[in-house]
Amino acid sequence: MFGATLGYKDYYVKESFDPTLQLHLVHQAPSTIPPYLSKNESSLGELLIGFFKYYATEFDWSHQMISVREAKAIPRPNDAEWRNKYICVEEPFDRTNTARAVHEKQKFDTIKEEFFK
Repeated sequence: MFGATLGYKDYYVKESFDPTLQLHLVHQAPSTIPPYLSKNESSLGELLIGFFKYYATEFDWSHQMISVREAKAIPRPNDAEWRNKYICVEEPFDRTNTARAVHEKQKFDTIKEEFFK
């Protein structure tokens, strides 16, 4: 669902920008990136509903984590930082769990219930 957009970004942005570029120089970056034209005809509302449905009914919270960096679900590590956490979202830069505060089953269940509404 999100891979096509991030794939585009990964392909063109990595080729066009120096990751060490200082922020105040970004406006001077190359303007050779072609415009992104999505073939997706879904409305924003349909995409949002699909997002909530996927994470409420299909995502395997016990064995997977959300990776923004890779734009997909990836296997959950079994080390201490990820164990006993109900929601795992990999922080794309330092690869820690940005959802580490959700460590109580009741709070996890409440969040999932909200996805169904």
